[in-house]
Amino acid sequence: MKTIDVFYFLFLCILCSCQSKKQNVEQISTIDSALEVKVDSVLQNKLSELDATTGQVIVMEVQTGEIKASVGSDSILQESGLVRIASLLAALETKAVKLSDTIDVDDGVLAIGKDTLYDHNWHRGGYGKITMEQGFGVASNITNYKMVKKAFGSGQAFAEALAKYGYQVKDTSLVYNPLGYGILTTPLQNLTFFNSIAVSNTAIKQVLEYSVTDGLAKPAQSDRVKVAGATGTIQLPNGEYAVEFCGYFPADNPKYSVIVTINKKELPASGGLMAGDVFRQIVDIVHAN
Repeated sequence: MKTIDVFYFLFLCILCSCQSKKQNVEQISTIDSALEVKVDSVLQNKLSELDATTGQVIVMEVQTGEIKASVGSDSILQESGLVRIASLLAALETKAVKLSDTIDVDDGVLAIGKDTLYDHNWHRGGYGKITMEQGFGVASNITNYKMVKKAFGSGQAFAEALAKYGYQVKDTSLVYNPLGYGILTTPLQNLTFFNSIAVSNTAIKQVLEYSVTDGLAKPAQSDRVKVAGATGTIQLPNGEYAVEFCGYFPADNPKYSVIVTINKKELPASGGLMAGDVFRQIVDIVHAN
């Protein structure tokens, strides 16, 4: 498996982060107003359709880190299911696990002491034995836990690994941190992280493509261009659900990265079906221009 040096990747994360912070100051000069109006219309329609409470979409130019559109609520700070992508990258960097490893998620229910993890299809009998790549594509919580447990062994070691990517763990838990719980982040921070992946020659990119072609992120597929990305679905402390999709396109030569964050009160909650659909519409808008 080809992976880039972790220090080089961290340099890219820091570089993109600096560009994003600079962008907050210069945003007025880089916003594409025509694009922003269209993106806002897509978001507002989806929020109305889902009876959602809030949402945000940010469109970033991959190579420059410039924000081309930012609509909806500003700087949503909350837990995010997209942190699982950082969990995967951190685990792969240890070389203790690889994408082709087989993981038994059994019937989709795993008791861990006083805690119990469920995969989204547990009521249908789970996925049984799958590869780590497949587990990521279907957003398997059990895959995430077993992967991180094997790579790090302790919650503290894992928290320190996430900190290298800019994610600060507030409540350390080897069970829940890999899923995004106990970590406060913003859509801009998550988008900056994905943007760093888009400009890197890292093996995790193949997983983001697989997630869209064969996983739960299929609704983000566009007929116009190949995309890569991942879903995030998490229940927040206030009982609401945050459904997200973050990705970039074209997958083989990234020019734009986009994050979609939507909060809604009730089930169903699907990052792929809900946020992924917004992403697809934005991709089509960009390629229609």
